[in-house]
Amino acid sequence: FASFDPVALDQACADAVVAQPPLPGSVLFDEGFNCNCGDVFQAAHPDTHWQSCLEHAEKLGLGSRKYELIKI
Repeated sequence: FASFDPVALDQACADAVVAQPPLPGSVLFDEGFNCNCGDVFQAAHPDTHWQSCLEHAEKLGLGSRKYELIKI
């Protein structure tokens, strides 16, 4: 991933991770984790709102969470 917009870059990377299925044998398959929520970050760390840093960066004008993914 590459971008001149650091917020879009972080959002694209996070979206790519969330889109992948959890690996068999990973911590997300242990008891106590809810992998059915659709967000592996949230499943692994339920008390953390990972999107808040991206939301705040966007509000500060550091970039935009909107992006166009161009595969090459």
